[in-house]
Amino acid sequence: MKTHTILVLIVATLIAAGCATTPPPPAAVTPTGADRYLVDPRLGYDAPVSAGTTERFDAAWRWVLAGNEAQARQKLADLLRREPGFPPAILAGAALDIRAGLYDQALDAIAVVRQRVPNYTAADVYEAEIAARQNRTRAAWDLYRAVVNRPNVPPVVHERLAELRAALLGELYAAAQAATGEEAIRLLRETLTVDPGAIEPRVLLATRLVETRRFDEARRELDPLLDSSADRSDVQALLAEIDFGKGRYQEALVRYERLARRTSDPRYAARLEVIKQEWNLANMPAHYRTALESSTVTREQFATLLYWTVPAIRFAQNLAAPPIAVDVQDVEGRDEIIRAIAIGLFEVDQVTRRVSPHRPVTAGRLATHLSRLLVLRGAPCARGVAAENVLAACGVTNPLATHGPESVVSGRDVHTLLTQVSGKL
Repeated sequence: MKTHTILVLIVATLIAAGCATTPPPPAAVTPTGADRYLVDPRLGYDAPVSAGTTERFDAAWRWVLAGNEAQARQKLADLLRREPGFPPAILAGAALDIRAGLYDQALDAIAVVRQRVPNYTAADVYEAEIAARQNRTRAAWDLYRAVVNRPNVPPVVHERLAELRAALLGELYAAAQAATGEEAIRLLRETLTVDPGAIEPRVLLATRLVETRRFDEARRELDPLLDSSADRSDVQALLAEIDFGKGRYQEALVRYERLARRTSDPRYAARLEVIKQEWNLANMPAHYRTALESSTVTREQFATLLYWTVPAIRFAQNLAAPPIAVDVQDVEGRDEIIRAIAIGLFEVDQVTRRVSPHRPVTAGRLATHLSRLLVLRGAPCARGVAAENVLAACGVTNPLATHGPESVVSGRDVHTLLTQVSGKL
């Protein structure tokens, strides 16, 4: 719609409302609620104004503040007949439209006065207030920020900006909590542009970055908290996770050990045990990790897992010299399988002198090996117990008991069982 046409409609509307005789203007009142944010339309209008125009506008604005729309529009119409296109009068009509929820009509009026008066503070505040009433919180906050430091801005503008900032933070943080992946990270970063000092969004952002293994970014996000909030348990846990993710196992263990001691949260103790296991795994030889992840464990891999999982085997003393096996010279777990031979778990064929290190270990043979191990190493629970009942007598839960005896076993299954057996020796 052309500016001239809009102006004509505004004036016509005000004139149509101004036909009745009006009483004297009321005393000045202070608006309450959201209406207090509709600042005086003269804010930011610096052009010279005649005394008569000032008096007429004062009277019209008092009617606006009093909430009497009919009388206000009558006075504004009278003023615009005398002073066509007077910007504050047009904006006062926009204030009435905003109160009535006629936002498009109000925006048309704001556009008219902006063409005549660029950087018009009251017009900018009115546009911001329309955005706020339409629940466009980010737009309203941006618009208010653009005017808050201009000359003569009243305290109510600062008040409204603070309200919108709090509302925007709440909206963004709630959306970030409900989002996942990169969308959550984006929303949290946007939250921190609104309030860089917000602690909870910063902690959550660091958490999401750790989850995506962006450890350097997570540490940078935590840095602003280290002077004031470093002792928070969640911050310490995040620092531990960053250390762990970057391979600094000992630093991560120190942090989690401290957390486990000073809090009753069981998650920290549980995570401490996981990191201990990962630290142990990281310090294991490569062929141990290969055995652990194997889907079909061989005798050599079983011996490797046995040696590194059960301290009673690794540190066994006074073992007799094992018979020589000619087929273990080039296997990765040579020393471990020789230890298994030395304790009597594996036998070397007397004729071929072979121990067959690459033979798969089946579910049935695994149960036999474990039972034999408990007997050979003198577990109290295995004394006087028939071989087929040793595991049950020692309280070892065998997840493979329902598998066929010839089914293959994985490294993880073997490790689970060896961990139980280790506790009996």
